[in-house]
Amino acid sequence: MENHTPKNENGLTPTRENYLRTLFQLSRSGEGVRLTDLARAEGVRLPTARHAVNCLRDLGFAAQENYGRIQLTEKGQVLGQEICNRFELTRKFLIEVLGVQGEAAEHEACIMEHHLSDATLERIAVFVNHVTACPGGSEKGPDCILNLRDDVKLQANGKYA
Repeated sequence: MENHTPKNENGLTPTRENYLRTLFQLSRSGEGVRLTDLARAEGVRLPTARHAVNCLRDLGFAAQENYGRIQLTEKGQVLGQEICNRFELTRKFLIEVLGVQGEAAEHEACIMEHHLSDATLERIAVFVNHVTACPGGSEKGPDCILNLRDDVKLQANGKYA
């Protein structure tokens, strides 16, 4: 049966993006990632994880030799970092700005990261940075919101600052 899940401009479905993000997070030590660790982190069986790695390999995002550790290619590292940034930004917005709790924030950030445009994410980044940098702890002053539009105009060209 053919998969009809929409793919982004990189040829990745949201599920494959999740695998790439997980690989990026697990590979920060630089030693590569064992398939068993990827499967455990994604909550899937080994054949499912292997299939995902094969798809990422075929698209040039990962490399693996004869059941060895999985390495991200330079292309995979760049996109993995971008996907991680998108996830962390949406997670931070949900937790620190909206007060969404742990597991729900993780789940919803995972959904949002795949479907928000870069322009929307840039504006969320400006908003999150602006509001979380305002003095006054969790009770932000009204002047923080009043100055938000100026910040959006100034920083709208940044990439998830």
